[in-house]
Formats: sequence, structure tokens, C-alpha cells
Amino acid sequence: MSQPKELAQHNSFFRTDTKALVGSVILGIVFVIACQATGFIDNLLPTGKAGMYLINGTCWAFFTGIIALLYRQPAGLIAGEVEALISIWYSPLWLAFVFANALGSLGVSLVAKRYSMEKWSHHILAQFFCNVLGNAIVFVGLILIYNLPVNVALVETLIVIAVCWPCSTVLTKLAYDALKKSGLTR
Repeated sequence: MSQPKELAQHNSFFRTDTKALVGSVILGIVFVIACQATGFIDNLLPTGKAGMYLINGTCWAFFTGIIALLYRQPAGLIAGEVEALISIWYSPLWLAFVFANALGSLGVSLVAKRYSMEKWSHHILAQFFCNVLGNAIVFVGLILIYNLPVNVALVETLIVIAVCWPCSTVLTKLAYDALKKSGLTR
């Protein structure tokens, strides 16, 4: 017994149809612009100057999640890597973002492959992987790029996860549900 096409597409890790690729490019452009704006805003704040991109981190996790949920891979990786390379304009951590964006996107995709993403717990889990995997790489970047002591980098990383994980989970769940209801996810 075969699965309906919509269910089979939902549970897939990869999606290479034209709609997914074009949609991911368009949403990827919005992702880049939003991360540029929030990165500059964070740099105006004391937390941003210390390497804690709270607004940008929430924006990053939201877009990383929603692109991976809507368009799967390779769209999530492509959008994330373009954003990471462009982040060179607002953060010395851009090199860490290259790896963080890849791991965050893959984490969301792995959860979405396994779960229906109908429940809050699915989004909490997906954003947990996105935020923790991505910020683990940023933690290393804080140590190697900013030369922060390990304990300071750890506290900063935990603060970013504590702020961005719940905020990005709420934003992703609400946006994903609204997009599904509108029929734009088909």
C-alpha cells in the first residue's frame, strides 16, 4: 500500500521540485535581508557587542526552521549557507555560522522527516536541535574567534539558547500552521 503523494512528500528529507527550489530562493532572500537587519540591530546592543545575537539568533532559527519545513533539503542548506556568507558584513562569527546554519537546518529536517509537525512538541524538538546544534558551533567560534574564556562563552551560549529556542519555536509553529492553513505548503 503506497502513501498518498502529499504524505510521502511531507516525510521526505529531500525535495527538489521546481516549486521548492524557487520558493526557497525567494524565502532565502528574505532570510538574508532579515538576518542582516537583525544582525545590525544586535550590534547596537551591549549583548550583540559581546557576541550574543539574541534578536538575530531568533530570526536565524525561525528562518532556518521554516525553510527546512517548507522546502526540505537542499533548500535549507542553500539558504543557510548564503546567509552565513553574507553575514560577513555584520559578524566576525560568520565562519562559525557556515557550520551552524548547516547543522541547524539538518536538525530541523531530521525531526520533520520523523514527525508530522502538527504538535507543539514537534516544533519544540526541531527548534531544540536547530538552536543547540547551531549554537554549539557558535560556542566554539566565541572561543576561537573572540578569544573568550570557555566559561564566558558557555554562559553566553546558554543565554542565547534560553532566549532564542522558545522565541523561534513559537514563531515557527505559528507561521507554519498559518502557511498550512492557507494552502501554501502544498
